[in-house]
Amino acid sequence: MWKDQGTTGTKGSENGVVLRDEEYKERCRITLERCDKYDAITCGIYGAMFHTLFCHEKESEGKYEAMKKDLQDFIDSLPASEHDQNLFHERFEDKY
Repeated sequence: MWKDQGTTGTKGSENGVVLRDEEYKERCRITLERCDKYDAITCGIYGAMFHTLFCHEKESEGKYEAMKKDLQDFIDSLPASEHDQNLFHERFEDKY
């Protein structure tokens, strides 16, 4: 289950206002923030991957939910080989 990190309304890593910030199984985290000219979605799998997507505010909620689902599916499928993990990271970054 995703856990809210309690940072809503604070300043995020892209200098925007945090709208959502969640962690999954203490293995990954995803944050949505509203910046002046765009929204930023920052996510990471601890010790393995860090990625930021910039998008229009009209599409940010949908992107956030899709990214969250992909991250959750990956975490739930672990353990995976190093090759499979690297393949996921590459595909995720290409997709988003």
